[in-house]
Amino acid sequence: MIFVSGIHGVGKDYFLKNIEEVTGVKSYSASSLIEEYGNVELNADKKTKDISGNQDYLLQAIRSEKLPKEYILNGHFCLLNEKGEPERIPIETFYGLNPSKIIILKEKPEIIVERRMARDRQEVSVEGTKRFQDEEIAYGKEVAKKLGVQIGVFDAGNESKQAAQFILQNMNR
Repeated sequence: MIFVSGIHGVGKDYFLKNIEEVTGVKSYSASSLIEEYGNVELNADKKTKDISGNQDYLLQAIRSEKLPKEYILNGHFCLLNEKGEPERIPIETFYGLNPSKIIILKEKPEIIVERRMARDRQEVSVEGTKRFQDEEIAYGKEVAKKLGVQIGVFDAGNESKQAAQFILQNMNR
C-alpha cells in the first residue's frame, strides 16, 4: 500500500484520479472508509472530534476490506481537532497501515484557501493553512523515518509525472 497524504484542499482527489489513469493502481479514501466502518459523519469544516478513535475504524476497514495487493490510501498525517488546531494522528495507526511508500502532496497555501472556500464554503486563513501544511509534511517525514519507508514530497499541481514514477518504482507492473 502506498499512503498519499496532504491537508484538506491540497488536491489529493484530483491528483489520485490522474494517478489511477496513469498507473492503473486503485485508490481508496481513508475518510470514506472511516465513515463507512465507524458510521461517522465527517464535518465540512474538517474539524474532527475523535481523531484517535476514527483511526481504529480505519484499521478495521483496511483489515476487513478485500483490497488488491497494490493500492493507494488517500489520508492524512494530521487532522484539525475540535479547536481547529492541527493534531497528529497516532503513530500506531501508521504502524498498523504498514505502507510501502509515502507521498505527501503540497500546494501554495493561498491556492488551498481558495479551494476550501469554493468546495467547502469554509473560510480559512493563509497563515493557519501554512502552519497546518508544514506540520503535515514534518510529521509525514518523521513517520516515514520511523517506519523506514521511502517518502516523496510533490507539488500536487505540477509534479504528477514524478509522483507516478515514484509510485511505479518497484511495483509488479
